[in-house]
Amino acid sequence: MKTASWLSKSIKITAALALAGAAIGFVDSAKAYSFSYASTPHSAIVFPGNHTFHFSPSTNNFVVTSGTAAGDFGEITGTFTIGTITPIPGGSTAPVTGAGTFVIHDGLNNLTATLTAWFDITQIGTSGTLNISGQVDLTNITYAGTNHDLVAMRNVGSASDTLDFTFNPAVTLARLRNGPGSHSTSFSGTVSFEVPDGGSAVALLGIALVGVGGVRRMLRVRKT
Repeated sequence: MKTASWLSKSIKITAALALAGAAIGFVDSAKAYSFSYASTPHSAIVFPGNHTFHFSPSTNNFVVTSGTAAGDFGEITGTFTIGTITPIPGGSTAPVTGAGTFVIHDGLNNLTATLTAWFDITQIGTSGTLNISGQVDLTNITYAGTNHDLVAMRNVGSASDTLDFTFNPAVTLARLRNGPGSHSTSFSGTVSFEVPDGGSAVALLGIALVGVGGVRRMLRVRKT
């Protein structure tokens, strides 16, 4: 009988510890969320050589490439200004100012966000990045549709948009900013945000901690 009783307690211990591990894993996995996009054929990020850059054409200049919105078209609009350039190892960086919009069309409704600045532009070798530190630059998000990813983004209300581009052969940031000539190339980006778990993970973790407390009491009884 004692053996059967201890076996029953062992099963309860294993279940409680498994629940605790599941709760902790759920809390960790519920935070980060992202989807990617890429420029459509014949679309580009354009550097006219007058300290600015923009995206061309003004409509449908990218397509979403991952997540539930994959295949939906959208556009980045606005004119952005490159500030004073600072050398860094292997390349250079500069602040970026300006504002525009970030739009995704789901076929019936549009997700629209204010795109603020990009914060910085960094060029190392052939590669360039906007918003390399991943700061929040998408705000005022509106959307009336039902696409899962776009609804999640709207509900959060803000997101980080990081964009990459390549020139091969390499073009320096100084030349992109000042000229001579205009330069353009394709681009890709990632939109990231954190989705709240709605308290379910916290509740699950609380239940697991209660179970762990019971495990500790059972172990103390067993030791006695």
